[in-house]
Amino acid sequence: MNATDPTATGPTATDPAATGTTATGTAASAPAADGGSGALAPAPAPGGDPFAPSTGAVRVFAGTGLVLLVGAFLVTVVLMLRQSFAGDGAPGPLRELAMWSLSLSGLVGLWAMCLPGDAVGHRVRRGAVFVQYALMAGGPLLAAFDPS
Repeated sequence: MNATDPTATGPTATDPAATGTTATGTAASAPAADGGSGALAPAPAPGGDPFAPSTGAVRVFAGTGLVLLVGAFLVTVVLMLRQSFAGDGAPGPLRELAMWSLSLSGLVGLWAMCLPGDAVGHRVRRGAVFVQYALMAGGPLLAAFDPS
């Protein structure tokens, strides 16, 4: 692109909006300040780490935890029914805590799976999936050790 060419497009040396010294210098490749169509996408890091943390993988684990939650709920219900019929006709006092544990596991799993990638960091999302699985395991464990 030549600075004296009247048919040239983009910022030129005579253009007051030019950010560089010449049209073939830094102004021709400078991104738009407003992030519009002239903005350049950031270049990917050369030789990116293939073992870098992936948000997609954590979302898959959160979704898998939601599917496993159905099984944990069924196991919890079976344990509570077994205690009800084998004992005095009522499940023990940890029944509500077991159900709260399963409910919170589902909410944390949905949170970890559905929030946009830029809303929370990878470590927070990964920690939420760990909490989801811990709460999911807590439901049947509380039901199993519930004194009746």
